Amino acid sequence: MARTLQDQLLNMGMANKGQAKKAKDTKRKQTKLRKSGIKTEDPDANIQSDIERQRQEKQERDRLLNQQREEDKARKAGLAEALQLIQQHSSKAPRDGSMAYNFVHDRVIKTLHLDPALHNQLSRGQLAIVILQPGYGLMPDDIAARVEEKAPQRVIRIKPEAKPDEDDPYADYQIPDDLMW
Repeated sequence: MARTLQDQLLNMGMANKGQAKKAKDTKRKQTKLRKSGIKTEDPDANIQSDIERQRQEKQERDRLLNQQREEDKARKAGLAEALQLIQQHSSKAPRDGSMAYNFVHDRVIKTLHLDPALHNQLSRGQLAIVILQPGYGLMPDDIAARVEEKAPQRVIRIKPEAKPDEDDPYADYQIPDDLMW
């Protein structure tokens, strides 16, 4: 006596009655739709397309995660390089200079007391201010530009004063270097 595959699976315990009923209902609905002329989709094709879609979504998530990890790694390497440049090329700002140099850091006006030579170099843009952990330091401007690419929050660069306009009536009158506001 021939039994159906469904009966055999039920007897072996590979499927339960709920699964058998669901498969029978699905098959009955598809045959009814086929007879009425409506095109039906193959359930296996839906499963395959769902699996393929899930695989593609997982690949995209993995690609984005790897990209984010690479960006984090590059950012950390850049910060490490910037810190190394700061340690190698910066010097601590002197505390006993005769001239005060005012600058803005985090919307707060700070003051460095420098000797006249350092003050002159800083005001001309030849030196830049570097933020060290226990204070401020000075660094050559070309190296500060390299640090600023990697860690802009650690460098305060001073832009040299622009040359006066040719039409400026006060161009002949120079502001003295020792004038303090």
